[in-house]
Amino acid sequence: MDVRCDDCGALHWMGERMAGSTSTNYRFTSCCRQGDIHLQQFRNPPGFLRDLLTAENPRARAFRKDIRRYNNAFAFTSVDCRQTDRGVRGNGPNCFQIHSSLYHVTGPLEPVTGAQPKFAQLYVYDPQVAADVRCGLFDGLDRQFIQDFTNFIASNNPFPMLYKFAAERLREAQQRSSPTDMRVVLNPQMRLILKKGADKRRENLPTADEVAVIIPDESGDAGPRDVVLSIRTTSLGLQPKFTRIPPTHASYMPLAYPLLFPQGDYGFHYGLGLRDNRNFGRKRSNLSIREYYRYFFFGRSRNDLIPFAFGRLFQQFLVDAWATCDQVKLSWLRNHQANLRADLYDGVTDALSRNDVEASEIGRRTILPASYVGGPRFTARCYQDSMAIVRHFGHPSLFITFTANPNWPEITRELLPGQKPTDRPDLITRVFRLKCKELLTDIKQRNIFGLCVADVYIIEYQKRGLPHMHLLVFLSPEFRNLLLDPAIIDRIICAELPTPDTDPDGHLTAVVESALMHGPCGTDNFDAPCMASDDCGGRKECLKRFPKSFSAETIVQDDGYPVYRRRNNGRICVKRCRGREVFLDN
Repeated sequence: MDVRCDDCGALHWMGERMAGSTSTNYRFTSCCRQGDIHLQQFRNPPGFLRDLLTAENPRARAFRKDIRRYNNAFAFTSVDCRQTDRGVRGNGPNCFQIHSSLYHVTGPLEPVTGAQPKFAQLYVYDPQVAADVRCGLFDGLDRQFIQDFTNFIASNNPFPMLYKFAAERLREAQQRSSPTDMRVVLNPQMRLILKKGADKRRENLPTADEVAVIIPDESGDAGPRDVVLSIRTTSLGLQPKFTRIPPTHASYMPLAYPLLFPQGDYGFHYGLGLRDNRNFGRKRSNLSIREYYRYFFFGRSRNDLIPFAFGRLFQQFLVDAWATCDQVKLSWLRNHQANLRADLYDGVTDALSRNDVEASEIGRRTILPASYVGGPRFTARCYQDSMAIVRHFGHPSLFITFTANPNWPEITRELLPGQKPTDRPDLITRVFRLKCKELLTDIKQRNIFGLCVADVYIIEYQKRGLPHMHLLVFLSPEFRNLLLDPAIIDRIICAELPTPDTDPDGHLTAVVESALMHGPCGTDNFDAPCMASDDCGGRKECLKRFPKSFSAETIVQDDGYPVYRRRNNGRICVKRCRGREVFLDN
């Protein structure tokens, strides 16, 4: 069911109680951090775009399949990153993955001679001409949508007018002054400032409000967070210059994702602040970029289409938002090395003590503190903490892998019409975290395996985006010794298909057959992902060593993994592979 926010009245999602939970529900009562934040929500998309996001006809499905190409056709800026989502093995769903850094870049407003205009260069032309060029650049896209969205942006988005105005001023200044390095800076005061080649006595830009757009910024003068527009000089044959847009600029996201911001609403900027309506006496008044995106990625209604209904484009937007937050944090660390006492790591003496005698290694270094998640010092600290636990409590008692299931009812019931679980990584992550917390509560507080004295876990992500947790559980000595008894192991671990006595309704059997059976592989399917040849290129074998041998009872080995009970009791599972039925047993 839906409940309304106690502070701003926005609709929230109210989840049902999870299995095994003692609480009655998971209710998110406030999206505004107790009345401190109240941002403008995403505005509803135009009707023709809404129909394509929700309908189930072939045209709508084709649009959602190529939605990232549609966004690239209308983007003002380009996204510069190294994608890694094309190398996933198998036929499963892919997700948007990047490696290394992610940037938004903008180029000159005029293409080189003979080249087709792209990105922001198209907004200088007439909408009809721009639509024709887009259809030529992106084959296979819906021409009717290209035309409709081009007209909508031209009438409702303020950025095309801004780019046209900048292009006109650049051409005028280019004709009257030296064309070298001609560019315009959009500053927070609604002024286009000419940089180089302009005589300020004769070529001042107009002071009237001819630009109906405000680009907020935290600095008063033109600085490193401004958007720089330039014009390409074809007569001199200059190479195109691309500039990076700072991630804290208000137009950073709207320029790259026009489908998500069709009316040009502004994104995060340092002008956003926290209110103190309840007189809590807060010490910090600025809104951080991480808090900003957390606010917008919290679904408040099942009818919210932006940004949750955009499929692969929503995945890219999520990754882009995370990369933006990470880049802002890294930038802060780079500019505040004095607060981290980074001077202690500089100098020739320190380099020689570390045996770093290369000249390139001597000089000022940028230190990542242990509080930066994912950094080398953070990883080393986690490793040392884990080793300290092992030294104190001994070897772990249980090794548990907890994997996310995209078919959980908490996920499937919140999907929009026509969506698949892979289209909503936010739902998968939130539900997975709730279930992980519930599992840790069962182990550490309810002591379902015995008295738990310590635990260590790590969250990893598969290549297809699903998270899983590797958990080490340390039990007290009296319960650890009980795990050497095969009867106790059989109560905790079962490596065989459930019997009718233990699963009368067949629900557990269905889960095991759908998610826990290995294969088919071997002679039934030599093309399975687990099949690989030896170094000599001989016969393919299963890397996981399936099928396992039958075992009437669990055997605890002194120098290896236990051999779990796999009885030959006639229980089978039927799978279809290559158009025929394959029978799998314990």
